Amino acid sequence: MKYWKAHFKDQFHNEEITIINNEEGNNSLSFELDGIKFSGNCPHDFSLEDENQCEEAMKKFRFIRHGGYNEMLDMNSPYCYDLQRYSLNVEIPLTLLRKKDNFRIEGTIHIAFSMKEYDSNIPKCRYSCDNEFVYSDDIIVHNFYVCVDNERFDSDKQTLYFETALNDISEKMKDKYCIMSCFTCQYSEYSPYGNDDFGMMLCYKDYKEECIKVNSKDDYFELLENKNFDIRQETYLCSEYEPRIHSSGYRGFINGVK
Repeated sequence: MKYWKAHFKDQFHNEEITIINNEEGNNSLSFELDGIKFSGNCPHDFSLEDENQCEEAMKKFRFIRHGGYNEMLDMNSPYCYDLQRYSLNVEIPLTLLRKKDNFRIEGTIHIAFSMKEYDSNIPKCRYSCDNEFVYSDDIIVHNFYVCVDNERFDSDKQTLYFETALNDISEKMKDKYCIMSCFTCQYSEYSPYGNDDFGMMLCYKDYKEECIKVNSKDDYFELLENKNFDIRQETYLCSEYEPRIHSSGYRGFINGVK
């Protein structure tokens, strides 16, 4: 279990919070604020954890509600209340290798973003609430960077996709540091069918011999597709970590690992 320092701000709050990361399964992230509990998989997808708190929560936070009756499917589904119209600054612990002395050190990922009322001119995903379309807030990314040894490495990509941002940062720090986590591990891949912003790496550490033979999507489908895997976060680090130097997998080598 990890603990992330964060600052939450919205119309009613301006407070330091602690995000609990259990590093396992769905809704791995959670926090409590003003007596209301939230959970989610990414820093920008927190939802009301307990529907019994709905009435109280609606007085203290902004939400988008989706679910309910769907005419096309002729069925009802539970309502979900997604947190909206807030900003968040988060510090995420990260382990790195310092190349000058081959020493493991601790750093932090810093991300900051805000959510504002959606712009109807921008294409985006939509939800259904009682057979009516509803739209979530637009996400404005302010920064995504890694701090280590009093140095700062910013991603030039204005995104909360960890794959995109960490690739960019790894390129910038490659002469000095290497991220040590599932993101740079020889035995992890993203699903070739797509992945979320955070926490969707597929760990194949039980199939090491197969992993080091994968250098393309064709190799992946032939050697790994039907194998069992664990779902891990990009920042997760276990005792079986191996740097991504033997083969490129299907997503390629990571700059700075070698």
